[in-house]
Amino acid sequence: MDDNQQFEPQSYDGSQPVYTPQQQAAPMMPATPGGTLPPNTVYPQPAPGDNLGGGRPRKLSAAAVTGLVLGIIGIVFSFIPIINNVAFILGIIGLVFGIIGLVATKRDGKRRGRGLAIAAVILTVLAMVITLVMQQATGKALDDALGTSSTTSQSASSDAKKSGGDSSSSAAASGAQDTEGDLDKLHVKIVSAAKSGADYNGQPTVLVTYEWTNNTDKNQVFSVATSAKAFQNGKELDMAIYTEAPAGYDSNASLQEVQPGATQQVSVGYVLQDDSPVDVEVSGTFDLSGAKVSHTYQLQ
Repeated sequence: MDDNQQFEPQSYDGSQPVYTPQQQAAPMMPATPGGTLPPNTVYPQPAPGDNLGGGRPRKLSAAAVTGLVLGIIGIVFSFIPIINNVAFILGIIGLVFGIIGLVATKRDGKRRGRGLAIAAVILTVLAMVITLVMQQATGKALDDALGTSSTTSQSASSDAKKSGGDSSSSAAASGAQDTEGDLDKLHVKIVSAAKSGADYNGQPTVLVTYEWTNNTDKNQVFSVATSAKAFQNGKELDMAIYTEAPAGYDSNASLQEVQPGATQQVSVGYVLQDDSPVDVEVSGTFDLSGAKVSHTYQLQ
């Protein structure tokens, strides 16, 4: 065909665009700077989750992190008798935070850290289960120990009656020791109990002084190794918190470690209910024999 040949115009019905031969033969080229894009250009679509426009990435879920921390603490405490009650409470709170973290980090959510949230749920549930198992085992051990102690006490009481013994023999058989005695590998003495200054709330208090010796082969802390309590009218007294410490009172003494073979004096304040006698009792936290040191004080 001759390059100079002219095309005859064709009729146009409005349904299709009309191009010249040069336009029909021109390839679809990308737009040049300052030019226009050719028609029917296909643009790539962004994938879901693409960070368009340089925005900030998704933040880590604070609930997931909190649940994980509470789960770890709960696991540690769940193996310790008595203290594992706190572990169970931490497990419940941590489980709530873990569930909140799971919801916040679900697919296409606003937060990341789904793995942490899952770990938090697992650890908190495990902490609660371990706590229940340990408490059941401890309760069974206490029942067995108390059952054995009761049998021994009844036998000793029967022997005392036959031999004409007095009530002090029965008290010794039941594990009660007046003022001073041994609690497993601890030696404890109740030194004194006297009225003291008012607590932060203006309530009268009694200051009880204990002396104890650590006969174990490890460092021990008085507030952990023993359970020291005071009672009035059969009700346990609350520990006193002083704004002005009484003479001879050191609030940190009961939290200090004592090496094997060492002796320490510890003073603890209790809030008084009235002027009735005060019963002081000390038992070993990990002593399942039922032994205790006790004494009743008439306050002046």
